[in-house]
Amino acid sequence: MAVHEVSTSVYFARFYLVSYPKQFEEDPRLKRGPEGELAVSARDGLGLNSVTSEHQAHVRLEVFDSAADVPPELFGRQPLYSFTSSSDTIALLDSENHPALQVPAPAAGTISCVVACEGRESTCNARHHDRRENIRDIERRRIAIWPEQAP
Repeated sequence: MAVHEVSTSVYFARFYLVSYPKQFEEDPRLKRGPEGELAVSARDGLGLNSVTSEHQAHVRLEVFDSAADVPPELFGRQPLYSFTSSSDTIALLDSENHPALQVPAPAAGTISCVVACEGRESTCNARHHDRRENIRDIERRRIAIWPEQAP
């Protein structure tokens, strides 16, 4: 398992985990998903939905070799998401396409994901308070990814 931690800018209540660099065939920036959903799958990436805008979110990206390696507490209670890795790199992007993190893709093909989040309500409260500058790392994401195994 490889672990990467970074803060990323959140604008328009979104940021993205995508196959990088590439032109999107199904752009995760255009898919919102159901209200309150942490993420939405698109062919070429994952759209990550924040509770608010104009803040920094902390992201812990855990890259596993297989689903069997994902900790049960994360794997068992979260919805599964997926996207297609078509390059050697995946990146965490803000809404303006600036990469906060670039890492080797686990493998070409389908990448499965689970997403957990803490601090959403606190982030929203801080963002909508009179003194809202420097809202950093209150929203904390844990994203586990692994290559989907062919049957």
